[in-house]
Amino acid sequence: MKKSRFRKIKLNPAQWLAFLAVTILKKSKIFLEWGRGTGKSFILAWFMKKMVKQMHGASFALVGSTYQQILSRTLPSTKEGLEVLGLYENVDYVVGKNGTTSHGFKAPIQAPNSWKNIIHFSNGAIFQMVSLDNPDSGRGLNAFGVLGDEAALFDPIKLYYNVKTTNRGKQERFPNATLLGCEIYASSTPVSKKGKWFTDMDEKISKKLIKNHQKYIFLKASSLVNKHNLRKGWFEEMEDEAPSKIIYNAEIRNIRPKEILNGFYPQFGKKHLYTKLNNEYLMDLTPNYTSSHLDCRKDSDLDTNKPLNISIDWGTFLSMVVSQTHANDYRVVNSFHKQQPEIIDNLIDDFCDYYEHYPNTKVNLYYGHDGNARTHNSTDTYGDEVVKMLKKRGWRVTDKSKGKPAAPHNLKYTLINLMLKEYSNFPKISINEVNNPNLIISLERAEATDGRNGIEKVKKDEKNKSMKQEHTTHYSDAFDIPLWELYKHLLSDRDREHIELMNVS
Repeated sequence: MKKSRFRKIKLNPAQWLAFLAVTILKKSKIFLEWGRGTGKSFILAWFMKKMVKQMHGASFALVGSTYQQILSRTLPSTKEGLEVLGLYENVDYVVGKNGTTSHGFKAPIQAPNSWKNIIHFSNGAIFQMVSLDNPDSGRGLNAFGVLGDEAALFDPIKLYYNVKTTNRGKQERFPNATLLGCEIYASSTPVSKKGKWFTDMDEKISKKLIKNHQKYIFLKASSLVNKHNLRKGWFEEMEDEAPSKIIYNAEIRNIRPKEILNGFYPQFGKKHLYTKLNNEYLMDLTPNYTSSHLDCRKDSDLDTNKPLNISIDWGTFLSMVVSQTHANDYRVVNSFHKQQPEIIDNLIDDFCDYYEHYPNTKVNLYYGHDGNARTHNSTDTYGDEVVKMLKKRGWRVTDKSKGKPAAPHNLKYTLINLMLKEYSNFPKISINEVNNPNLIISLERAEATDGRNGIEKVKKDEKNKSMKQEHTTHYSDAFDIPLWELYKHLLSDRDREHIELMNVS
């Protein structure tokens, strides 16, 4: 008996709604706020296949916040979804090359200038992988539709200029294509403020605040809708292993986190974040990308004439923040962490492995006052031990924190928020958002309270053993240390009297 080439696929309720939104309701602007494990990857692959079948030879955009995100997250899961749907790489489509010359595929209506970031299907349709951190990524594209994964990470302004304005393919060429001009964005619930644009679409659509609102639909779903397809015990594992209850609720249960109103960093916001990736290096990896390639060679924000600053917050949870100082800019370029039973040696190894190809071997070492405590049965301090570890790996180290006391919370609060406010003669603070997702959440969720000596950082979550520590205040403490040591001399008596300015936007 001949084996059928068709495969029976059982959709979960969320996937059914997305399916019906297109086939029955004829929606073309679709937003999917779905928890991890809900089946986003499969449904995006289904949309991709449908777009390709409806519009032979057409050009589409597959959008990511960065090319790194597309390579490491979006592309692998999309390939899996396409395989479930019967489309196989190097048979039905190719990645990073011209399928016309390599596999005899039909040519696209509009051939791209470069094939490095192209998914080419056998009927001539192509998806151009567009990274929003590169303003030229979507240039020259005349798209007939858009797909976006991890959309909560998108910059809506860059999305508009780099992608939306290219989605202008005409009806005459594909008069029966229901997905012509479609925009389909999927994401889990955002845990940082950057994703607010995505969740705001829910209210705009429900309140009909958008012209042609009948084209739009916003669908929300928890991972529970796909429970029958997930491994037994998976939900319990995800809850146990989540960095925090907030992350579990957002990523799995699709519950939006409450906003922190009394923050220790009230001036921190989107303007302090930047993305600078070496996209030429990343695109050259396509389609042979592996995570082992993700080291300092992918970063284009490093000044190799300058040393790196390393800041460590000690404890059972170890966090490290890496930065560089510039004339008018303090740039946070990376961060790492380890938790017991892993030790400081593992943290230092992670740093050294990542920066193995960095040509400047000078580092400035900062750490909290507890790094001045002596190690067991030794006259060396914890800081001394780190200096030895770094030197063993070939670094030239200057210890900037030996014997230094802890910074007072209220003055640290004043200094850092004046810098975040870009006040007077203070340098601005910039944070690489690709390399510092945990630090950003730590800063956004750090609370403040009135203490005996003024404003203090609330540290209660650090003592909560049931709460994973990546998004508590540990990372923010490592962030604070070099800022205080480097710039406290700029804090005048007049500035110290301006704490009340911190809550003025």
